[in-house]
Amino acid sequence: METDKVKTWSAGAQALALLTAVHERKWTTYLTEPRDLAELAAFTELPADRLRDVVGALEANGIVELADLKVWLTPEYADLLSDDAPFSLDDLLGEARMMSRLVVDALEGLPPTTGDALTVADAYGLRPTAVAQDVFGQLLDVLPDFQEALRDGRYLDVGCGIGGFLLSTAPVFPGMRAVGVELVPEVAAEGARRAVALGVSDRVDIRCMDARDLEEEDEFDSAFWAQPFFPAASRPETLAAIRRALKPGAKLYMQEMESMPEDEAERGAFALRRLVFANWGVPFARSAEDLTTEAEAAGFVLDRVAATPFGRIVVVVRPH
Repeated sequence: METDKVKTWSAGAQALALLTAVHERKWTTYLTEPRDLAELAAFTELPADRLRDVVGALEANGIVELADLKVWLTPEYADLLSDDAPFSLDDLLGEARMMSRLVVDALEGLPPTTGDALTVADAYGLRPTAVAQDVFGQLLDVLPDFQEALRDGRYLDVGCGIGGFLLSTAPVFPGMRAVGVELVPEVAAEGARRAVALGVSDRVDIRCMDARDLEEEDEFDSAFWAQPFFPAASRPETLAAIRRALKPGAKLYMQEMESMPEDEAERGAFALRRLVFANWGVPFARSAEDLTTEAEAAGFVLDRVAATPFGRIVVVVRPH
């Protein structure tokens, strides 16, 4: 029955609200190690009956474990609070709040804010941790030409966001020199801050600029284009600028970010993301074939479409 579906959505929203509330009250940090219920009662200052009900709801929703009068975060949630986590619980909850609002904004055609851009960058860009390095290492293992181009070459990251890939890779390849291009000032500033914190700002230049205004010609050994975040009107000129900036024979890599889910249960969330991205004027779920057509129209030549842990990657070459 449709009423059952609405109730399921409602239950999910309630669980998310409870998780957000306890996280804001620092319960999550406190429960990264087992605590007696008496300790938790003292920490939260909740009456015993209310605490019992809250802990019961958290346990029923898989957020905490409870045994022998001790309670602690499940490993899945504890991992999100680790310094090595590529995504933080703060980032995920921030994205959830933002997306709920943006679905409503899409009905009115309201544009995103700069704060939304930073939230999106945090949600999609892995933090430069050891885990992220391992994840991106798996990607580069199946793209050996990309790995070799990065090792001692000059790399262009177009739409770098907060520098998830760029800053995870720079420490692995000390000979790599890179330029990251990001349009939104707040996002670019956060990427630059992270580059300084990692000690790689001497060879990683994150610029706040429109990618179409790139002035370099024949300088880069490889490039990646975060194409899902570029509006339709800007795409041809962005590809033309990337082509000019690459050396003849150098390769551009583009990720097929979204595709229609095969699982019907996932199609509702897919359609909601499409609604939000369409309101931003961004082409949503461009296929590898679509990306190939775009790149060839800009003068690139298809090298291959590679299957990777991150989905299909389109690899095109600037011809000699």
